[in-house]
Amino acid sequence: MRFMEEQRSKGAVDEQFQAFIEPERKNQRFQTLAQKLTEICWELCVETLGRSLDSRTHDCLVNCLNCFIDINNFMAYRVRNMVLVNPKKMDVEQTI
Repeated sequence: MRFMEEQRSKGAVDEQFQAFIEPERKNQRFQTLAQKLTEICWELCVETLGRSLDSRTHDCLVNCLNCFIDINNFMAYRVRNMVLVNPKKMDVEQTI
């Protein structure tokens, strides 16, 4: 992030490009957090792997999956709203 700020202060980063990069950076941070939470959920649910899952492990993994789906739906909703509010920020073709 410091690199981008330094380059922007020098006038090296186009404002349209910066407007495109910022939501992508936030999206990447959110995706990383979602992956970490999924990993933690898996580790809490699965003590040992065997031929089949016991009901507690099954229910726990179903809950993890539902949370993962909710997170992805939330992200899709946010991206859709960002495009609707300001489509030029998300338009790569015009930015390049």
